[in-house]
Amino acid sequence: MLLLIALGSLVLLALATWYLLDKQSTAISNQGIALAAGAPAASLLSKRRGAANNAIIITGPTQSGKTSLWYHLRFPTSRNPQDNDEDGKENAKRPANSPKPSLPETLASMAINTADTDIHEASALLIDIPGHPKFKFDRDSHLALAKGVLFVIDSTTVSQSLRTTAEALYEVLANKHVQEKECHILLLCNKQDEPSSLSNVRIKAMLEDEINSLRASRQASTKSLGHNNNDDDDDAAADERAADFLGYDGKKFSFEDLSNPVQFNEASMVVGHDAGGLEHIERWIADTIHS
Repeated sequence: MLLLIALGSLVLLALATWYLLDKQSTAISNQGIALAAGAPAASLLSKRRGAANNAIIITGPTQSGKTSLWYHLRFPTSRNPQDNDEDGKENAKRPANSPKPSLPETLASMAINTADTDIHEASALLIDIPGHPKFKFDRDSHLALAKGVLFVIDSTTVSQSLRTTAEALYEVLANKHVQEKECHILLLCNKQDEPSSLSNVRIKAMLEDEINSLRASRQASTKSLGHNNNDDDDDAAADERAADFLGYDGKKFSFEDLSNPVQFNEASMVVGHDAGGLEHIERWIADTIHS
């Protein structure tokens, strides 16, 4: 009888131990998922060394090449050896009939990528934010840390996604932290190796026209909300919309009217370091951090 009781006690103890371990494992797993989704946002990153002074936020629409850019900036030695000549110097041009250099396979990211790296004697914290709408809060939270913003655009599909691209860019430019700190902005027109790509000059003009139209729509919405004086929430929304007006009222929108230093550049992740625009991007990052 005593033996049965002892065995029963051991079984109950084993079951209790298994339950506690399983619960702890689940909690750790959930925490890992939250980290992958970027849940800690700026509260965690702000604890990192120099995060408030050297963070470069890489953002933009989905499938624009943000993670591929992050990879090249994070691992510069990963560039394809066939882009170099026998002396280790990079060829400025690739023969027209040669195959494109291989790239690491990158899919539409569903996690925030972060890495500390040195670029031209500047210590940079690179933060790659997925373009999926569910990461909008994370993007806005990380912009509080931004020293500079790399907004990546797919030059081959921007005509089809102009409205959504302009809306995402407007939200970045109107972000209070970006405006208060006058963060440097680099609009990167990516995938220039593709025949259907548009030039950065053309994309700039398209975005200015679309933001001008978007600004007018937001202004009309602000006036509509402001007329409803009985709703405090509407009044607050109207004040917020008025505060994020870009450019000058009564003047067509132009990137030159922003207080933020804005540059446009073309890039490709498959035609080599210099020809692909990576050298210019690295110089921009270093200059931005040292400014």
